[in-house]
Amino acid sequence: MVQIKLKEISKSFQDFKALDNISLEIKDKEYFIILGPTGGGKTTLLKIIAGLIKPESGSVYFDNEDVTQLSPGERNLGFMFENYALFPHMNIYDNIAYSSRVHARDPKQTETIVEQVLMMTLLTGRNEALPKEMSGGMRQRVALCRALMNLEQTRLLILDEPLKALDAGLRMSLRRELLLMAKSKLLELTVIHVTNEEEEAMMLADRIAVINEGKLVQVGTPYEIFYQPSNLFVANFMSEINYFTGTCVKNGPILKNNINKSNQIDKFFAEIKRNSVPMKINLGLEKCFTAYTQNQLYNKIEDGEEVLLVVRANHMKLRIGNRIEDKHNSLLGTIYRRKFMGLFYRFEVKVLINELEKILIITIPATSVIHDQFLENSEVTVYFPEELGIVFKNPGNDVIKELLKLE
Repeated sequence: MVQIKLKEISKSFQDFKALDNISLEIKDKEYFIILGPTGGGKTTLLKIIAGLIKPESGSVYFDNEDVTQLSPGERNLGFMFENYALFPHMNIYDNIAYSSRVHARDPKQTETIVEQVLMMTLLTGRNEALPKEMSGGMRQRVALCRALMNLEQTRLLILDEPLKALDAGLRMSLRRELLLMAKSKLLELTVIHVTNEEEEAMMLADRIAVINEGKLVQVGTPYEIFYQPSNLFVANFMSEINYFTGTCVKNGPILKNNINKSNQIDKFFAEIKRNSVPMKINLGLEKCFTAYTQNQLYNKIEDGEEVLLVVRANHMKLRIGNRIEDKHNSLLGTIYRRKFMGLFYRFEVKVLINELEKILIITIPATSVIHDQFLENSEVTVYFPEELGIVFKNPGNDVIKELLKLE
């Protein structure tokens, strides 16, 4: 069993603040993802957990024991480096068995464990291959096997961007392998996995910690991170978004939450509505837009206060022609550009808001109807379900431009 607690961890490199007062807890047998942009502090935090570097302040606890000053060897964990760090002169078997030899473990026991991890990673029969004779995927799996050899006591596996630079098909396959191994009855690992790929995080994680500029921005389940982001940075990092600036309207009657009035209502939308209140937002158009907002946030926003309405590109909908009267939260526009992306089409649609032109991004699953009818220069109605709008207090134009990389 291993439960990890980080308490007020900070680390600087000369004048650069790599980590700033980070506290979090990682549960036993949890697949925990640390997610964020390059240079955000993810790997520094991982190395502090592993004991490869020491924090300048704060403490690391394994099962309530302070291990801050212990060496990596004393922490009994498996660490898989981003570059795999295989010994080039050793074959697959010797690379994997290296830690057992360092710790003077029984050779027969070592051989049995090596065979088990080789079988789990589909490397059986390749014992004699050298790293230079292996594909990138094989080297990745050998590095993973070596990390697994050191887990007898804590069963803690630490992975630093383990799938980086692999082709898409292999990446997907190895994600499945990692998750199956971590959750298998044989291993039942606690895994801490660093990545900057939001898709990878969503597929693997029990919970996700989002880190940016050395600060812990949000911790939550994949659902919470995606549908209830704590700020604009998290919303934008998880997928392509559209945003609208407006003002909160509370001077009329509160819109009724009617989740119990229909037997056919989507259960997913019903769950979103359960702890939310519909907020009216004035964008300066003839009709207000509506977005369901968490009760706590709704109560913090005053009538007339500036807000930011965010809608993910894959939550926007398109209909041919003028359907403004039929659809809530709708705008009339023209398809400016469309791009076939394999599984989906990506549309750029020009709309007018207060006589200012704005480009909205919409992604829709690729079908023959989309291919044949939704053509460039077509007039379309763009809209989104009120359950899928995300509302923030307006952070100001400078913050919006910086986070969304706008000129």
